[in-house]
Amino acid sequence: MSGSFRGKFMLELKDTEGINTYLQSKGFLEEGEHVQTVSKAGEGNMNLVLRVVTNRRSIILKQSLPWVNKYPTVAAPIDRIEFENNFYELVRKNDTIRNFTPEVYFFDKENYVLSIQDFGPSNDFTSIYRKDIELEKQDIADIARVVSELHFSFKVGKSVPVIENRALRSLNHQHIFELPLNVENGFDLDQVIGGLQTGSQKFRADGKLKKRALELGELYMRSEGSSLLHGDYYPGSWLKTDGGFRMIDPEFCFTGLAEFELAVAVAHLKMAQQKDSIIKDLFVYYHFDSRFDGSLFSQFAGMEMIRRLIGLAQLPLELSLKERLDLLDEAYELVLHG
Repeated sequence: MSGSFRGKFMLELKDTEGINTYLQSKGFLEEGEHVQTVSKAGEGNMNLVLRVVTNRRSIILKQSLPWVNKYPTVAAPIDRIEFENNFYELVRKNDTIRNFTPEVYFFDKENYVLSIQDFGPSNDFTSIYRKDIELEKQDIADIARVVSELHFSFKVGKSVPVIENRALRSLNHQHIFELPLNVENGFDLDQVIGGLQTGSQKFRADGKLKKRALELGELYMRSEGSSLLHGDYYPGSWLKTDGGFRMIDPEFCFTGLAEFELAVAVAHLKMAQQKDSIIKDLFVYYHFDSRFDGSLFSQFAGMEMIRRLIGLAQLPLELSLKERLDLLDEAYELVLHG
C-alpha cells in the first residue's frame, strides 16, 4: 500500500489499489470507473510522474516530494508542484499557449499532487542529444513561438503578478552558478567520460570565470526582468506527441529575464550539435525587442553549457572527451566575453 511523507498520501508505482482509492476520495472517478494500470510516464527528473489508465481514460499524476526524484539525496522545495499548477492556470488563458500545454484536471494542494492531461505515447526531445538527430523545422518553429508568446504576452503588471519561486530558483542557482566550478563539489566527472575530471580542472581554477559566474548568479536571483519564464526550457521539458510539440514541467517558473530562458534553450541546441541553421530558425521565430541584451544572453548560455558539461545534471550526450572540452572552451569565451 501507499506510504506517507509527513503524514501525506504518497503515490507509488505498484499501488494500483491505493491510487484507485485516492482518485475516488477526490471524486475524480466516474460511476463504474476504476484504475486498471499504473506505469511510469517519462523519467520524472524533479517529480514522481505516473500514467494512470482506467477502464475509460488515461491521465497523468505528478507529485512533488521533499527531494529530487532522480537524485533522492538532493533536497527540494515540496511546494514546487503548486507553482506548476499556477503556471498552467495562467498560461492556458492564452489561446496560442493553450494548444501547447496540458489541461489540468485537479490539484491536490494537501498532498502535492497534480492531475493533468495525458498526451498519449510520446517522448521528450532528449533524443536530439544523440548523433545525427536533427530537429524538424516545424518543431523548432513551435519551440520558439511558444516561448516567445510566453515572454511577450505575460508581463508583470500587465497580466502576471511577480512570481519569485525563490526556493526552487535557489536550488537551480546552486547547480548552475556555484557547484560546477567548486573544486570540492564531490563530482567524479571521469564517471561521465574518462579524462573529463582532469581536462576540466582549469575551469574550476579560473578566478575570472568563477567571479563572473557569481555575478550572473546574483542577476539570476534578483527580481529583475518582467517576463514570465518557464524556468527550465530545454529538451527534457519539450514533448513530442502525435499532435506535435508540447511544453511541460514548468515547476521552475518565475518572472525574470527573457535572456536567461532563451540562453538555456540555445545552449542545449549547441550541446546537441544541432546545425547553425536550426539555431537561426529559433531566432527567426522568436520575437526580439530592443531591450533584449545579446551579451547577457550569451553569458547565460555559456553558464548553462558549463553546468551541463561538468555539473551534476548530466545529459545523454554522445560526445567525445575532445568535443566536450571544445564546448567548454566555447562556453568559457561566452561567459567572459559575451
